[in-house]
Amino acid sequence: MRAEDYTNLGQCDTLEDMKLHLASTDYGNFLQNEAALSTKVITERALDKVVDDFMDLRTNADYPLAEFLDYITYEYMIANVLKLISGAKSGRETMELLYKCHPLGLFEGIGALTSTTSIDDMFETVLIDSPLGKFFQRTEKKDFDELSMEYIRSLLQKNYLEHFYDFCKNLGGTTWDVMSGILEFEADRFVLTVTRNTYGVKELQKEDRKKLFPSLGRLTDVHDDLAAVDDDDMLKEKIRNFPEYVDMMDAERLGHDGENGMSSLETKFMTKAVELHKDSLAQQFHYGIFYSWLKLKELEVNNLMWLSECIVQNMKHRIVEYVQIY
Repeated sequence: MRAEDYTNLGQCDTLEDMKLHLASTDYGNFLQNEAALSTKVITERALDKVVDDFMDLRTNADYPLAEFLDYITYEYMIANVLKLISGAKSGRETMELLYKCHPLGLFEGIGALTSTTSIDDMFETVLIDSPLGKFFQRTEKKDFDELSMEYIRSLLQKNYLEHFYDFCKNLGGTTWDVMSGILEFEADRFVLTVTRNTYGVKELQKEDRKKLFPSLGRLTDVHDDLAAVDDDDMLKEKIRNFPEYVDMMDAERLGHDGENGMSSLETKFMTKAVELHKDSLAQQFHYGIFYSWLKLKELEVNNLMWLSECIVQNMKHRIVEYVQIY
């Protein structure tokens, strides 16, 4: 959607008004069969349309584009599998969790995870029967028994980034030029986020922390230093040669982020990611455009959720606090 679409949506008083305006956008009549509107319904139907459009691309793609599109879905598959593993460890009903999985992360065999009786069984099922085996092979099996789910999630995300990076490098050309920059930024974003989220975790040794850092990105030369950081001041000192990231942290500390008033570091990261994806869409003859399109559409769905919730909660003074794309 364009800026004028967001402006018009921001002037809506009810979800019915939103529905009428969205019908004039690329979303079309995606809500025509919904008798009762809610934030959940709008978000789910918008995501369904994005997923359908993506799967149409995947169905008609040949190698190597088909494999590139598969790599995009692997991130969602990892999230779904970890959700099921977490449910198994906590004794929750895994069939219920299966219905809550991201539609882009569903794959043949994921249903079998709901019938496993232990983490060992689930681990073997993932290794043998799913497309995710290559990401688990770099993860020691004992980690599933001894470490937290967040640590496991971080390990697998690291493995995913490294594999995807290597695949794009082999593709070469403009795809590599575009995707290398995007994935290197995502790696740096991941390293900084993990570092901040693990301040003061005594159980996490420096060596274990460093295991979570992908071997790509601009920050690779300071990974050793970052693994020993325990507060924001130390972190800023270690990344002083990367002023863009320091500025992001400074803006968060000062508590201002332009007209929307948002100041979290994550918001800064998202804004930077939007810039990279818009640059990707402006170039031609590369596969990165599909990755960027999906990421921006995903953000757009999140914006729709925010807009609709502001309308429902009668908090229209906060309706502008979405991440601007155009």
